[in-house]
Amino acid sequence: MKKDNTSYNQILKSTTIFGGSQVITILIGLIRTKIIAVLLGTMGIGLIGILQSVIDIMRSTYSLGMDTSGVKEIAMTSAKGDKTTLERTVSRFNLWFRTTALLALLTCIVLGYPISNWAFGNGEYALHIALLSVCVFFVVITTGRSSILQGLRKIPEMAKTTILGSFISLIFTIPIYFIWGIDGIVPAFVVSSFISFLCVEYYYRKQHLKKVKIPLKEVFSGGMDTLKLGIYIVVSGLVGTVSMFLIRAFITKNIGVEATGLFQASWAITSVYLGLILRSMGSDFFPRLSAIIENKTEVKKLVNEQSYIVLLIATPIIVGMLVFSGLVLKLLYSSEFLNAATILQWQVLGTFLKVMSWPVAFIMLAKNKGLMFLITEVAFYVVYLLSAYFLYPQYGVDASGIGYFIAYVVYFPFVFWIGMQIAGFRWNKDVMMMALINLALICFAFHTAYYYPDSLLLGISVLCISLAYTYYNLRKVFSIDDLKNWFRKKE
Repeated sequence: MKKDNTSYNQILKSTTIFGGSQVITILIGLIRTKIIAVLLGTMGIGLIGILQSVIDIMRSTYSLGMDTSGVKEIAMTSAKGDKTTLERTVSRFNLWFRTTALLALLTCIVLGYPISNWAFGNGEYALHIALLSVCVFFVVITTGRSSILQGLRKIPEMAKTTILGSFISLIFTIPIYFIWGIDGIVPAFVVSSFISFLCVEYYYRKQHLKKVKIPLKEVFSGGMDTLKLGIYIVVSGLVGTVSMFLIRAFITKNIGVEATGLFQASWAITSVYLGLILRSMGSDFFPRLSAIIENKTEVKKLVNEQSYIVLLIATPIIVGMLVFSGLVLKLLYSSEFLNAATILQWQVLGTFLKVMSWPVAFIMLAKNKGLMFLITEVAFYVVYLLSAYFLYPQYGVDASGIGYFIAYVVYFPFVFWIGMQIAGFRWNKDVMMMALINLALICFAFHTAYYYPDSLLLGISVLCISLAYTYYNLRKVFSIDDLKNWFRKKE
């Protein structure tokens, strides 16, 4: 019997819209990278990578985690239906981001020389980094505007801004690289950030939210809970960054740069490509969850629905990644990276536990349990680092993949237990059954990939079974008629 599928449709629709926009953005990024590589060569690509790292650090530091915690507050306020309160909240949020954007700009100017010295070994690029401050300013402001759209659950608008920003930036920046070469890198960054800002600003203004004058006292007192949660998120991100640096440094020191390249290749696949699924789902799930977080019954229902859909979408991809790990590495990189297959297989196995724990972990953020969220993240990375360290003498670079899996074996029950304690969460029997059957399929796929890597027929058979089971469960909550209705609404 088919379930009431309204919520399932919403989850699938938002995932399809935002996920599709992310895929298009990645493709545009690949085209841009290819053109830049031809025009600027390895030196240009390297310089862009370093400057992009500076921008990312500034953005994550000066957003203060409010690009996540702010989504929660705006979603909760929006759900109450009080537009006056919503406009005050959004105005306060905008003021926070304008302030932090200015601070980021000033930091970039003041620290231009030290950053250049640290990144390049000299002060030659101090002026470049100082000029990059304009880009940093627009990036932080754009992050704030995007967070507001997400909190209001304007997923189609978010998708449009992402695609338009990437496409228009490509059109305007490629001529800059063509005319000025390496000297055009910083101007291209500035132009690109300004275009992204204009795209987001256009859809933000279409929400017709009045600008409200708020006393400074209210700005700071009203935003403290959001800021506290944001800081916990920033610190947890920093813990992750430092941990990954330690893993890479350990591999480089004990084995060599080539081994670090193998680890990086497998890590990029699991974090970027499989992570795309979770980011796409989180765009709508987090604001929806935040809006109903005080209602335990609704929280259980929504998290179970999200778990159901994430298992549907992620499992066949994980099975495919496992049985065709060598082919995936060859296609995305080259045959030189085939030795990363074992690392990738262990990491993908751990990723299944990640996708199962992911919807439950959001309960902590929605409930403002920032410290608890930080503790779970620290626990994960401590187990990861220790496992990789102690397994290294026996397994070499493969220990980095095995350690990742072990860390999620510990993380998953820990997060699930917290979900039970703070929200009374339990999986329903449908999700439990799906999780167990999918786990069995994934374990079989891992066994096939690990012990019979050349058995193409066996690998395809496992993938076909996984796809058939996914289709069977998808039909319970989604039909062709539902798909037709999507397109009718768009016409």
